[in-house]
Amino acid sequence: MLTPDRQIDRRILLQADSLEAAGWAVTIVAMPLDKPVTEDFRVARIGAGTAQARRENLVLDAYRWIRGHLPMNGTLMRLMKKLAWRYLVDQESFYLRLFYGTVSRYSPAVVVANDLPMLPVARRLAAERGARLVYDSHELYCEQEFPGREKRRWADIEARHIGACDVVITVNQSIASELERRYGLHGVRVILNAERSEQSPLPTRRFHDVLRLDASRKVLLLQGGLSAGRNLEVLVDAMAQVRDPSVVLVVLGDGLLFKKLKQRAMAQTVRRVYFLAGVPQQELLGWTAAADAGVIPYQATCLNNYLCTPNKLFEFIAAGIPVLASDLPELRKLVVGENIGLVGNMDSAEKVAALIDDFFGDPHRFAGWKHNLQDVRKRVCWEQEEVKLVDIYQALR
Repeated sequence: MLTPDRQIDRRILLQADSLEAAGWAVTIVAMPLDKPVTEDFRVARIGAGTAQARRENLVLDAYRWIRGHLPMNGTLMRLMKKLAWRYLVDQESFYLRLFYGTVSRYSPAVVVANDLPMLPVARRLAAERGARLVYDSHELYCEQEFPGREKRRWADIEARHIGACDVVITVNQSIASELERRYGLHGVRVILNAERSEQSPLPTRRFHDVLRLDASRKVLLLQGGLSAGRNLEVLVDAMAQVRDPSVVLVVLGDGLLFKKLKQRAMAQTVRRVYFLAGVPQQELLGWTAAADAGVIPYQATCLNNYLCTPNKLFEFIAAGIPVLASDLPELRKLVVGENIGLVGNMDSAEKVAALIDDFFGDPHRFAGWKHNLQDVRKRVCWEQEEVKLVDIYQALR
C-alpha cells in the first residue's frame, strides 16, 4: 500500500487490519516523518539505505526546510508551489523518483495506490513484479483547488493510468460515478470511510471537565485538520451571532489556521469558542463522544469539496452525536437521508449562526436524531465495509 502522506490515514490502517485478518501480509510505504516516533510496525518510510534514497532525502530535506519557515497555505507558499509544479517539476516523475528506490525492494502480489500521486508508482511496480493493481481514490484528486494547469496535468496522469487497474475503489457513490463517467470505467467499488462500531465509546462530559464549562453548555465540535478552504473562519465568526447562549464551539485539531482562528475567537466580546490540540487517532472517538454534536462547514469551492464525505462525518456517526453540515450531496444523503442531523447554507456567518440556533432549537427533534444514531452507527460502520473490502481482494488472489 503506497501513500504520499506522512500521517497514515485511518482508512489505510483499517484496510490493513482487515486484510491481515483475512490472511494477507501488508506493508504501507509512506513519506518520512519530520522526527522519529513509535508507529505501526507495518509502515515503511521512504528514504533509507541506498544512493537513490539519499537523493530522495535531499529533496525532502529542502521541502522540510521550506515547510518549516513558510505557512503551507500562505500566499507565498501557494505561489511557490504553483510555479514549481508549472515550470520545475513534473508530478508523475517527481513521485516516481521519490518513492521508487524504496518500493522497488518489494515483490508484492497486489500493489495499492492510495490517491492519485501514487498511481504511476504503483503501476510501474505492479508491471515489473507481475502484481495486481488497485487504485483507492480517497477523493476526486484532480478536482481540488489547484490552478487550472495543475488540474489538467493531474487529470492527464489519472487518465493515462487508471485503465490499467484491476480494481478502482473510492469513498462514495458520487465520486465513483464521476470516475466512471470521465474515464469510461465500469464497476468502480465504494468503500466508505466508516469507523468501527465496536469501538464506539460511551458519552462523557470530558470537554466540560477539561474546559471548565458549566453543565448546561452544549458543545458543538469541530475536529480534524485546521487548513485553508474549509470555511473555518466563517464558523468561528458565526459563534458571535448565535442567539442560544448555551451553545459553545470546541475546536479539536491542529494545523496552520490554529493560531489565526484562535485570534479571531479572542476578538469576540463573549467567549464562545474553545481550542484544544489534536489527539492521537486511537483516542479521538473518546473525545468525539464527549460533544453534544459535530459540525462540518465545508463549502463547494471545488468539485472535490462538493462531493466530499470527510472522515469526521463517520467519526460523528460512530460516536453517536448528531451532525450539522453544509448542504452538499453526499453529506445530505447521510445526514438527512438517515435523519441524524441538519444540513443547510453555510456561506456566511449570519447563515451559519441561524443554522446553529435552528439545529439546537427543537429538543424533541434533537433527541430523535440521537435515537436514530444508535441504529445508523451499526449499519454505517467499518464492520460492514470490511466485508466488501475483503471480497474485492480475495477475488484478486
